[in-house]
Amino acid sequence: MKRLLFVFSFFVLFQHSYFSTTVCVATTQESYYAKVEYDSVYFYSLPIKSESHQLFEIPASYYVLLTGNENQDFYKAKYSDIEGYVLKNSVQAINETPNYPYAMSSFRNFSLSSLSLKSQPTLNSEDVAIIPSGEYITTYYGKKIGEEIISDSTNIWYYCAYGYENQLNQGYFSAYYCDHFQKIIPNNEAYTPVTTEIFKEEENILSSPSQLSTTAKALIAVGCSIPCLIIILLLLRKKSNNNQKAPKIVRRPKRDFYEFNEDDI
Repeated sequence: MKRLLFVFSFFVLFQHSYFSTTVCVATTQESYYAKVEYDSVYFYSLPIKSESHQLFEIPASYYVLLTGNENQDFYKAKYSDIEGYVLKNSVQAINETPNYPYAMSSFRNFSLSSLSLKSQPTLNSEDVAIIPSGEYITTYYGKKIGEEIISDSTNIWYYCAYGYENQLNQGYFSAYYCDHFQKIIPNNEAYTPVTTEIFKEEENILSSPSQLSTTAKALIAVGCSIPCLIIILLLLRKKSNNNQKAPKIVRRPKRDFYEFNEDDI
């Protein structure tokens, strides 16, 4: 009986695992560099199509590192040391690893006084760092349209990073107060576009119930059940045969026989 229960449990577990398990195998490559071929391609802080979530315009001809799918419209990405998102239709994944993926530039605060690095490209936004007069900022990411400091001047702000109070602070600095801006040289490294879909998850059809028709599922269930029923019947038959009692053999007791001589009577 124990053997019977074991066999039956095995087949039940097999069928359960078969019809309830879906295995997804991701592609082996985990990241791709992607070319920014045009102007007005933005790096986003959140995967939402909104100007309020655009951190900066990525310098054209440079790259972002794609690290995965976020949703239908956005890739997860990195630009230098910043993590964020880019629109899928704004970049071209490539097969190579560029030598200089990120633009490099620097500029100076030429104001006569210290100025604030801002959390947004507006004068009234939060201060995130104080940049002294004449100080150079060497970590530049990109630019963004913001508030004009003076009417008919410039509305360009630079998104950059500056070390302040023992930490690296990222924010915006108005181009109105900048000079010695190092010109960004276009990146002309050769590249070949990736022509297949990236970050595609391949589903294991054999273990996925969603990929099988109702008829196929029924046939597989029947196919798995028949061997189980056969084994159960064989075990029951064997048990029945074992329970049949062998017929009793009745042995008569031995007797002593004496021969009588008629002369003795």
